[in-house]
Amino acid sequence: MAKSEGPKGPSVAWDGDTVFVVLPQREGPVIEAQWKPGITYVVRVREIGSNKWSFGFETPLTHAGVVGLKPDTEYEFSVTAKNSTGESEPAITRVRTNPDGGLVNGSC
Repeated sequence: MAKSEGPKGPSVAWDGDTVFVVLPQREGPVIEAQWKPGITYVVRVREIGSNKWSFGFETPLTHAGVVGLKPDTEYEFSVTAKNSTGESEPAITRVRTNPDGGLVNGSC
């Protein structure tokens, strides 16, 4: 007899226009929601000493993880808010990675 699987975890997707959320329930139907965010955020990064920002990415989420950074290196992150009238002035923060390439104290 095969063991039945429990519900899968929630999922969030964004197609660049609409946010889609699926919330499985233990019993009853799956709850689904979607909306078009009025504001998104554009995140860019550059290594200290470089004059060139990365292409960056746009997200409706207010947090993101970063992978693939060099160990023991200082970076600047730029975050702007974007809506139908354009992008805001950037908020810029400087961080240093630890010897494993992760952010020191989880900062950023």
